Amino acid sequence: MEAHPEPPGGPPRATHPPARARLRTVLRTVGSSALLVVLYLGRPLDRPTPATLVLLLSGLVLLVLLLGWQVRSVVGSPYPVLRAIEAFVTATVLFVVLFAAGYASLSDAAPGAFTEPVDRLDALYFTMTVLATVGFGDITPVTGPARIVVTLQMVCGFAFAALVGREFLAAVRRAQDGRDADDDSPAPGSPDPRA
Repeated sequence: MEAHPEPPGGPPRATHPPARARLRTVLRTVGSSALLVVLYLGRPLDRPTPATLVLLLSGLVLLVLLLGWQVRSVVGSPYPVLRAIEAFVTATVLFVVLFAAGYASLSDAAPGAFTEPVDRLDALYFTMTVLATVGFGDITPVTGPARIVVTLQMVCGFAFAALVGREFLAAVRRAQDGRDADDDSPAPGSPDPRA
């Protein structure tokens, strides 16, 4: 067999994550998403409307902080694309669960807030129809607070899709550009070809 010399700067870096890393990412993503849904389905949501709105806004602030941390973790990850996908899916599930909890709480506090009573599964369904901008019309907000929360979800949904997606893509590019720059730098003790 013929020996192939290693390229300068060490062995070539893997362009695709190994199957083990992909499996670990899938398991973490499914696990964290399932945990969020189980917490949503199991936690009591019977709060008065003002408390529901405060909790929803607090949850959104927490989501923004979590997203900032996640973007930084993407840049430092050995597999930034996998990390970005995991972070985006988990953040999306958290976003949906936050608004679904808000809708279920509003319906419990004021049964006439929507055209029909909204339980937890209906709230998940309604959140997804608003997020996907489908709006079948079977469940609609009737009261002022319910319309405010739906409007807030619409605005946050647009911002979430545009800004969060862009930030994760930028983080992946920064991570990949940083690795490319490391690959282009000369090995210690060797002359710099750019000089």
